[in-house]
Amino acid sequence: MSTRNRTVYRLDQVVDMIREACAQEGSQYQWATKHKLSPQYVTDLLKGRRTPGPAVLKIFKLEAVTQYREAR
Repeated sequence: MSTRNRTVYRLDQVVDMIREACAQEGSQYQWATKHKLSPQYVTDLLKGRRTPGPAVLKIFKLEAVTQYREAR
């Protein structure tokens, strides 16, 4: 599977995207309700207590990718 021409984001970068989207919408609550998400879920995302699920990934047109590498 080639990842050529696809940007790979770290979790903290995705959280920053969510934070910026909330700011542009006016608040976390407004962004959450606009996208039919729980405001508490969005708070948990921003505080690192949860990871973005399918609904959030769809909003940003992202997919979760698991990576494996050789152990040291």
